[in-house]
Amino acid sequence: MSGHSILRENVEDITKEYVAKAIARYQSEGLDAMVAFYNSRQSLDGQFYLFMMDENDIYLVHPIFPHLIGTDIKDVVGSDGQELGKEIARATEEGHWIEYLWPNPVTGLEESKVTWAVRFEGKIFASGYYTGTEEAVTPAWVGADPQEYTVSYVQRAIERYDRDGLDSLKAYYNSVASFESQWYLFVMDVNDIYIIHPFLPRLIGTDIKNVVGSDGYELGKEFAKATEAGHWIEYLWPHPLTLREAPKVGYAVRHDGMIFASGYYPAPSVAELRAATEAYVQQAIERYDRDGLEAAVAHYNSPESIGDNEVFLLLLDPENRVLVHPLQPQLIGQDFAEGVNAKGVRVGELVVEAATAEGAWIQFEAALADTRGSGFSQRHMLSVKHDNLIFIAGFFASE
Repeated sequence: MSGHSILRENVEDITKEYVAKAIARYQSEGLDAMVAFYNSRQSLDGQFYLFMMDENDIYLVHPIFPHLIGTDIKDVVGSDGQELGKEIARATEEGHWIEYLWPNPVTGLEESKVTWAVRFEGKIFASGYYTGTEEAVTPAWVGADPQEYTVSYVQRAIERYDRDGLDSLKAYYNSVASFESQWYLFVMDVNDIYIIHPFLPRLIGTDIKNVVGSDGYELGKEFAKATEAGHWIEYLWPHPLTLREAPKVGYAVRHDGMIFASGYYPAPSVAELRAATEAYVQQAIERYDRDGLEAAVAHYNSPESIGDNEVFLLLLDPENRVLVHPLQPQLIGQDFAEGVNAKGVRVGELVVEAATAEGAWIQFEAALADTRGSGFSQRHMLSVKHDNLIFIAGFFASE
């Protein structure tokens, strides 16, 4: 047997094990806790992530493309026209392999993916691996100026239209394959009617001039002012990787009478993220002081307690045992100081030892790729000792 075949057998076993662990988590922790964990970046393991559908084949979990949640997987078609969603929906209790084209969360490039999908209690649990190059590939947007990259992204779409025609443009850019981290294309025809929007396909067929932001800003009319020279617009819009509304900078250009547009979300600075995390922890301490330990534990163990930028609370008792972990409830009761990350660093011990009444920050390299498209992440964690408890929260940021 060739080395390549042996490697493929190994990665198939790893894929099956990843899915089996997700099913085991579902059995032990219940649907809500399992969905909260696998919709978070904490669940990513390199190229591996879980996507899950309910008994009606509706997405419940997709940490890479959360805008798919609530849609029917059977409607998903690849950039090459393959009805991959219908093939995945054929999954049985014995399991089912499917091969198709899909963006790799590590490289951001569309690659051949091999997915293992299993039906369990009517639901579909699935994950897969990519058969592309094993060499480290740095996505083009890493380190790029966001304005320049936005213009480049739009220009490449115009070149595809000029080269391959409108039908090819619509087929590719209305699929998830066209996403490049936070960047996606939206296009309006000569009458300013949406014909492409992979993030919010419900907009297709509507007039962009009728689109008004949550703050009342008539952003659609502003986009319609686009000329061949290009036009920049600042507005509020849901982020495709968090689904939460955030400031966005859009770029639109008229070409052949149509509007081609994309945009980027200015990343908050580390200082801003630290300030927000400090406020989050202070609110948790105030809730504990006001409502007591039992109420605080109940609140912060719920997925609803997770804040912006996926900030969540870890709470340790005087023996450093975990009282609160909304994403990994299986850790509750365990000694947090014994925790070791994927790089073998005793991060838990570092965080516990750093805790002070005033609060202390520690920083270390994360094992996860930054799915927001800024490169690989650093994990920043705040550790505060209060009433002999340790309150911990943190965020990911690129350095």
